[in-house]
Amino acid sequence: MVERLESDYATVGLICSLPAALMYLGCPVVALFLPKINHRVVAMLGGVLCGSGIIACAFIKNRVTVGFCLALSGVGLSMSFMPTILALNDFFGEQFVLMNTIASYGYTAGSMLLPVVMEWSFEAYGYAGAFLILGGIALNLVACGATIRKTLLNAATNKDNIHDKVKEKQKCLPKGESAKQTEGNRYREEEEDEEKEEQEEQEEDIEECVSEERRLIQTERRNVIKQETSRNVRSSSTSAVFQTSKRFCGLLNEPLYLFTIPIHFLIIFSIYSWMLFLVPHAEHLGIPSSKAIFLSTIGGTGGIIGRTIFIILVGKGINVYVVYIVIGLIGTASFLLDFISAAYAVRVTLAFVQGFSFFIEDAIMSSLYKDAVFDDRNFNMAVALSVFAGGLGAICAGTFTGYLFDVTKSFTRVFIIIGFIHAVMVVHLFIVAILIKKRRQDTICDVDD
Repeated sequence: MVERLESDYATVGLICSLPAALMYLGCPVVALFLPKINHRVVAMLGGVLCGSGIIACAFIKNRVTVGFCLALSGVGLSMSFMPTILALNDFFGEQFVLMNTIASYGYTAGSMLLPVVMEWSFEAYGYAGAFLILGGIALNLVACGATIRKTLLNAATNKDNIHDKVKEKQKCLPKGESAKQTEGNRYREEEEDEEKEEQEEQEEDIEECVSEERRLIQTERRNVIKQETSRNVRSSSTSAVFQTSKRFCGLLNEPLYLFTIPIHFLIIFSIYSWMLFLVPHAEHLGIPSSKAIFLSTIGGTGGIIGRTIFIILVGKGINVYVVYIVIGLIGTASFLLDFISAAYAVRVTLAFVQGFSFFIEDAIMSSLYKDAVFDDRNFNMAVALSVFAGGLGAICAGTFTGYLFDVTKSFTRVFIIIGFIHAVMVVHLFIVAILIKKRRQDTICDVDD
């Protein structure tokens, strides 16, 4: 692309980061419109827009226009990504981190296979043919979007409907004298079997509705307790801010979550810097392109193994933040040791370790959605803001990393710098993990009191 668009690495890095960046940056806007629009339709239209934008790049040589088309494809990705995340939370609220990690196997497999597919497509069909094939793959998002559906019951939106159903069932009950007569009929031998069955069915229906209503009330009480606990630890001077922040889904009342925002930026920056420049780094070290491309496959293989191990650990109830921090330190070391050798075996080992680390660490975002957000009603907007920060990280990954190479002319130095940035993320995550643990302990003590 540098040769075809007659540009430099910084500019092409920016262009190539636009799909991922716009996928994240567009999520807050998509989140605002989703409550009023069918999620399935939004996701399917996003798939069409994403595939069409990539296909258009096959016939364009102007870098500005290519950037615009890839940005449109990123907008389409955000339209598919946001409904998917919300659907996972709706169906698997208590197991969101686990299920989101499992769903991300597709993302990991794509990182492993698509670079090889693109390399072979480029060799067989040229630049335009490779983009056409990639756009065709992206159009499968339309089929993915078609699988999205609403949950059978959403307590937040269907509470009034449950009350209405209870009232309707209550209308079916006999009243006044007829109620007395019905109760007297229990002791009459002449009572017909059909009347008994009808009465039992009515009672069962009402019991189901009442039990459902009780469950909703209990859920609401838990939310109220959590809100009251949060309010008690805030000073009275923040009451005005609280009223204003409600318009922003209460995120201003989530100080711990807001403190985690740099982590979302830094983790995406590290991951996409590695993805974009892993193969060019190897080629710059003198490794042939036909061999360098398989470093992405090796990294993806390490990611699948790492993700599988992580899922097993989550299923066993291991503290995920301990896993994140240990893996983060290993990943940091792999970048800081980038200078040790240019041999292909060493590059394979480093790529495997980095893929193993990154495809575990990308679950950090989903963990923070659930653990750093105090009020569940802020979940949707928290996801949107987090991925927005991730989008900024993706843009910086392409632009800043490419600029560093243009200045230093050494991908080894660039990767070492990425290692130091990644180390900052790990330290920040360590602090957040301590704060999350402390808040959990404080909440338990407040509830006990």
